[in-house]
Amino acid sequence: MKAWLFGGIALAASALSALAQTPAPQASAPQTAAPQTPAAPPAPAAAVQAAAVQAASAPRPELRDARYCEILPILLSLRGLEATVYSTIGHNDCPQAAWAGLSEPALRKQFGAVTVIMNGPRHFLMDRIIPKGATAKGELLTLNGITFESRAEVKLSLFELQEKPYSEHTIDRETVYQFDAGKPTFQLKAPDGTVYVMQAYAQIVDPTLSYADLPKLGERLKPPAGWTYSAVTPADTLLLKAEGKATVIQDELKNTYQKLVP
Repeated sequence: MKAWLFGGIALAASALSALAQTPAPQASAPQTAAPQTPAAPPAPAAAVQAAAVQAASAPRPELRDARYCEILPILLSLRGLEATVYSTIGHNDCPQAAWAGLSEPALRKQFGAVTVIMNGPRHFLMDRIIPKGATAKGELLTLNGITFESRAEVKLSLFELQEKPYSEHTIDRETVYQFDAGKPTFQLKAPDGTVYVMQAYAQIVDPTLSYADLPKLGERLKPPAGWTYSAVTPADTLLLKAEGKATVIQDELKNTYQKLVP
């Protein structure tokens, strides 16, 4: 499914470590609740209490600094490693108490996954998302009271799981991220002049990181030689487009940037 990948995933060495320590998933028998009466039906057997429903969810029109979270169950199939991205955007702001109550080992068991990446909390930096194709709907599920919606399916490799900060990842996505004129953007520039615009900052490595910290974030980052970080306020509306493919990178704080294509 071509869909939008909110936040651009952090596939780092921690995920590889979890993968290496986790045995290949095995099919588990459906769990049934003990009947209270002879006529009582069994409880649902699935890995997640998911509503198999295709529902349109309208993203909020103003997204700048909106909080969200993602979970990425990574499954091992005959096709290799695959992940579905489930996001809270359009449904809630990922309440911290409920998010903290989610357990990676429990989610791994529920999904039958080799590992589950807990990607959040994050905050968007664009002002609007203009979706295309399948980006307006997905499968809904509720975990610990938090509603998530599937937004992308990603095929992975062991190489990608080991990727370091400032390395490119290509993902399937059809979106336009709109950054309004006169509002700041935060950009990384590679030695060859390639520009990457921050689409989301993360509170994963540093839970205290805030929007107000971003103008001076370059003082904290340690990118490879020749890279620069800057705050740029566009005079005109900036449209960050992904026509089927998007190239993203992350810094060492897991803030996510998308490559700006001329």
